[in-house]
Amino acid sequence: MKKSQLRNIIKEETEKTAKQCPAPTQDVSLNTANRDRAILADFITYGPLNVEKPGDYWEKIAEKWGTDVEAAKKSKCANCVAFDISERMLTCIPGKTSEPVADEDGKLGYCWMHHFKCHSARSCNTWAAGGPINEDEVSYDWQKRNLKVALDPEPIDPEMYKDDTEGDDVVKKAIEENVIKALKIL
Repeated sequence: MKKSQLRNIIKEETEKTAKQCPAPTQDVSLNTANRDRAILADFITYGPLNVEKPGDYWEKIAEKWGTDVEAAKKSKCANCVAFDISERMLTCIPGKTSEPVADEDGKLGYCWMHHFKCHSARSCNTWAAGGPINEDEVSYDWQKRNLKVALDPEPIDPEMYKDDTEGDDVVKKAIEENVIKALKIL
């Protein structure tokens, strides 16, 4: 077999790996650990916990952002650049993907920044304009850029953001598995 054929097989297997559902969408304890971290971490502060009774959540986030409450309330997961509600992602999320909530955009989606299923009516300190992700190809692109965390069955380490090389072993393992699969095909 030629090197180019082997490269193509490895590329195809890697593409398949990159298109798997993110681990937190398939493991409720992993999703919960990542979500709880997002709630508790001061630099994230995911919330409000109860969208119908937000308490002082919006006041606090408005103060942090240096804006008023009404402006802060417009910065929700529903329009965040990392909020994934693509058809592909909705098939990854088991159960209902839309719950009756007080807002018209009450949907579950996936947060590519913090790696958990999140709700469109919530927000966090790392919100960024430009979303949601509603095309499968854009979703796959986010997954490729987040592959080591997306496929890692372990909760996100709070120290992760200090060294973005952590977790490279997950990507290396996936590549090794793809090479082994390619060799078996031969």
